[in-house]
Amino acid sequence: MKMKLLFFPRSKLFFAGLLLLFLSIIDSIFTDFGIRHNHITEANPLMRIVYENSVFAFYSLKIMFPLLLLYILSKVQLKRSLQLLMGAAIVLYSAVFIQHVWWISLVI
Repeated sequence: MKMKLLFFPRSKLFFAGLLLLFLSIIDSIFTDFGIRHNHITEANPLMRIVYENSVFAFYSLKIMFPLLLLYILSKVQLKRSLQLLMGAAIVLYSAVFIQHVWWISLVI
């Protein structure tokens, strides 16, 4: 007997992946803007190193990881843990988005 997926059937999980991609792209743009104008620093030490060495690599990684996640989502069996992780990632990225909007409102 298959357990019904409570939070995200595959189509909704794919949509969640697209939302994560969108939030990642927005995060990249806002972070780049903030760093270039000396409003913020990159909080993630690994991404800070990437950014300092190559802005192109920074954008590439920020876009590649959600795209890789979308690919993986299309290939794996859906499990509740995957749904919970995706939900947590969206909540965290949404919090980052709100933080970016907050600091941008302070500098404009």
